[in-house]
Amino acid sequence: EMEPKVKVTVSLNAGLVRELGEAGRHLRKSRSRLMEEALQLWRRSQLEQELKRGYQAMAGEDRVTAERNLRAGSETLK
Repeated sequence: EMEPKVKVTVSLNAGLVRELGEAGRHLRKSRSRLMEEALQLWRRSQLEQELKRGYQAMAGEDRVTAERNLRAGSETLK
């Protein structure tokens, strides 16, 4: 089920609007559709960056835990 569309007004750089119009004609899509797709791509990119930061933080925590366990194991072997 599609979400209802809501009309918004935004101010954009004239060059971007010109490019948007050219892309729309070339791709046979409305400017609204192109903007919607661009926002969806941006949202996906933001989520991917957030996940990457989370995975990097978890990897750092795993490394610290591994080093701690290695030290504990070394002490046990002495």
